[in-house]
Amino acid sequence: MTYRLPFLALAFCLVFLAACGGDTDSRPAPTAVQEPDEAPATTAPADEPAVDFDGPAFEMTMTPVGNQMLFEQTEFTVQPGQTVRITFENTATTPAMTHNVVFLRTRDDIDPVGQAALTAADNEYIPASEMNRILAYTPLAEPGETVTVEFTAPSTPGDYPYICTFPGHYMMMQGTMTVAS
Repeated sequence: MTYRLPFLALAFCLVFLAACGGDTDSRPAPTAVQEPDEAPATTAPADEPAVDFDGPAFEMTMTPVGNQMLFEQTEFTVQPGQTVRITFENTATTPAMTHNVVFLRTRDDIDPVGQAALTAADNEYIPASEMNRILAYTPLAEPGETVTVEFTAPSTPGDYPYICTFPGHYMMMQGTMTVAS
């Protein structure tokens, strides 16, 4: 019984992707997603004091693994309060391999955000109902596109997951940002 949910979700996503094929230029305009050169409108939680990091920004370029639902870079480490600038280059060539990078507060946020994203097509698969679980995110990047997000790393050391919220991708397309002093 525990194996049925992932297989049902994958089957649903495959049917959804097949039904969504066609003209990719007719994507609905995002309502709350930042532009590629803007920082996200998310901040540290109110109960977490801000930490000033006196050093350079962490910069990294991320890519998918070919036309697979995998990030090439699955882990990296930053300092508490450090500016993090992630550039995502979608090097995929298949139209179904549209991706984003969504940074979450905890591992427990992966399934709720991934599931809610299925119904957030009008917001580029960033579920407004789950924004309290999201630290930062890039806009969607179709194959051949590059997007960037800049945000401040959490003050609390720990592991912060990141996923792709394009339908069906989050179960496989995951990584971890570690905040360590």
